[in-house]
Amino acid sequence: MDKKGIAEVKKCFKKEDCRIDRMVSCFVNEEGEVISRFSDSFYALEDKELFKYCELFKQSLSGKLGRNLYTLAFPLEEEKEGGKQQELYQLLQSELKEEALYDAFFEKIRKNYPIPGKHLLLLAHGVYDVPKKTTDGLVLEDASENVYSFLLFTLCPVSLLKEGLCFDQQSDSFISRSEDFVVQKPEISFLYPAFHDRNSDIHELLYRCKKREDSLDSVPESLFGTPLPMGEKQQKHCFSKLVEEILQEDCTFENIRLLQEELAELQNKENEEEREQSLPKNQVKALLEKAGATEEQLLNFSSLYEEELGEKNESLFLENLADSTLRLDSDNVHLRIKNEVSAILESRIIDGKEYLLLPISDNLECNGISIRRKLTEKEEQ
Repeated sequence: MDKKGIAEVKKCFKKEDCRIDRMVSCFVNEEGEVISRFSDSFYALEDKELFKYCELFKQSLSGKLGRNLYTLAFPLEEEKEGGKQQELYQLLQSELKEEALYDAFFEKIRKNYPIPGKHLLLLAHGVYDVPKKTTDGLVLEDASENVYSFLLFTLCPVSLLKEGLCFDQQSDSFISRSEDFVVQKPEISFLYPAFHDRNSDIHELLYRCKKREDSLDSVPESLFGTPLPMGEKQQKHCFSKLVEEILQEDCTFENIRLLQEELAELQNKENEEEREQSLPKNQVKALLEKAGATEEQLLNFSSLYEEELGEKNESLFLENLADSTLRLDSDNVHLRIKNEVSAILESRIIDGKEYLLLPISDNLECNGISIRRKLTEKEEQ
């Protein structure tokens, strides 16, 4: 899914016009035992509770593509009868009205989620009449092109607020409060089916994790039969190694500065177009060419790319590689400078050693103290 699709689906969770029609929940304790279940029409909830759930649903789709949000495709074998995609599709078709189906789903989550503690499992069903769009982008709310039926699953940790004093606005005073269980922000969630080009795609889903953890990376494969792509740290590491292997002696400051400049420019362009920010193999090669890689150095590009990114040659995400600042780190220096002004840094060999020269401007400060630029003899005269 891309940013536009995610943003459009998130509009289904507006407090004033929420498209969720049914929700089932399961509250489990530290041992994975079910404490309570809830199943009913979403609109039967009180306004305050309904609004809180809407906030949780929005948070379930928040994050950045390639960092928190991943579009996952089901393997072909999982789409056969008895496969994981088929199970989800049956759950979708049931509109959460068949207890045996959603109970089996919750049981699978409880078995495959490894983090201890109390958790609230929420499974919601919604229907969105996708409004028609004209060729010039005008949305016609009264004209629907198709209907998008979806499932949204959210797993939220539940923590205990200890007993104490709290401020009560009605009485305008501090009152004693007993211990309460409070639902925290979603840890993992997914949207099925994916929403591509304003249509349902039952062969894919959108998966979200609050942060990448080794213990949680196995969850998507257990639930959907497909692994998560590389995380941010691993992608950065693989990309760095690939650049170093290709450029070799040409892995200079100037070439790397140009590479980061190109990455930042690509990210800005794709932010404007709101497309999914991925870097396919051929684009990585083009970036290396712009960064000074010669034809000879690029002869081994395919084999090195496969070595670092695996036989699947999965795409890298710009979000994980591009940075708004140029970061220079050594044993005794840590320098951060904005990409748009990084060209002011100059690399120069002086007495056989390489130096980075940074011009001093007239408004330079050191720990809040203004630094006066030393005048040349000509300027003093």
